[in-house]
Amino acid sequence: MAIHQNVLLVEGMDEVRTIPYLIEENGIDWGTTKNPVVFLKDCEGYSNIINADRISTELKADGIRSLGILLDADEQPYDRWVEIREACRKSLPNIPHDIPENGLILTDENGIRVGIWIMPDNKLPGMLETFLGYLLPTSTSASALWSLAEQSIHQAKESGAPFIESHRQKAQIHTWLAWQKPPGRQLHQAIQQRILDPTHPEAAKFVAWFRQLYDLG
Repeated sequence: MAIHQNVLLVEGMDEVRTIPYLIEENGIDWGTTKNPVVFLKDCEGYSNIINADRISTELKADGIRSLGILLDADEQPYDRWVEIREACRKSLPNIPHDIPENGLILTDENGIRVGIWIMPDNKLPGMLETFLGYLLPTSTSASALWSLAEQSIHQAKESGAPFIESHRQKAQIHTWLAWQKPPGRQLHQAIQQRILDPTHPEAAKFVAWFRQLYDLG
């Protein structure tokens, strides 16, 4: 079976579930489950993406036209960039020293477009949940509850909550979602149901990168 011509490598299922709703809510027809405009490939963790042989293999697959790589910055965004840059260097000797603020898009020697985006914004620490936290509705109550969720997470950690420090933003956004109507929506549902605002200005750079990488107009 031929590979999809547009592929996005992601770290996990949260991205697989969430990205289609974010993109479709910004006016791009995602297509069907069997024939999406972009095939999201769950790599089951960061370490499985930053593999030079894997990236080389993906770029040699039959029919590939555009390959995207989506990573979380976590605590060390520059270190993450260095690692993915080195993993890509074998296939992309022209990869730049620094990732552009608006995400990387370049073309390899075979004319295949390659893109890299490091969540949340290619420069700050964080992850998918950090990016989604930027998409709060522009209301006083949403902002106040976000601040209260941050305080609650801090108090919970001091009281022995076992989440690890690097997952603090995951805990915050899920706490905030637990207070919405209806409560406790998953990330992709929060986008689909516009509990989070998929057309928020903070989403525009990522959506623009996605459009350009996959030539979606």
